[in-house]
Amino acid sequence: MAGLTIIEVLVSIALLSVIVLVVLTPLTGFFGLTRQSNQQVSATQSAQRAMEALRGDWLNPGYYDKNCLINPAVLDGLEIEITALDVDNQSTGTLGKPGSCAASAAATDPPPLKRVRITKTDAQGKLLADLTVEVDRR
Repeated sequence: MAGLTIIEVLVSIALLSVIVLVVLTPLTGFFGLTRQSNQQVSATQSAQRAMEALRGDWLNPGYYDKNCLINPAVLDGLEIEITALDVDNQSTGTLGKPGSCAASAAATDPPPLKRVRITKTDAQGKLLADLTVEVDRR
């Protein structure tokens, strides 16, 4: 008779299981890395959109002086830190989070330069994106 014994079938199933385990274990790690990478890309894009909106609005000296945004909702979910700088690039204090330009009053003596730092963290507090740029008063 030319058939397979139960032992041969069990051994081949065991070998197949080991091969599948060796192949699938790294794949689950790759899926986790892909998810983390997607979160970082999304966070960076969100921070970049907010930074570009801020820089675009601040091309108008009145908005720069008021420390405001036309659409402050672009900052939702982001942390922003604005530092006033003097002409020697030295900090002269921190400014608050930009509000709506309609509701903001102009500063009496706006700084010639502002350092803007926008960050995004996940629910566990892990930093996903961190952008810093210096914007001058035009």
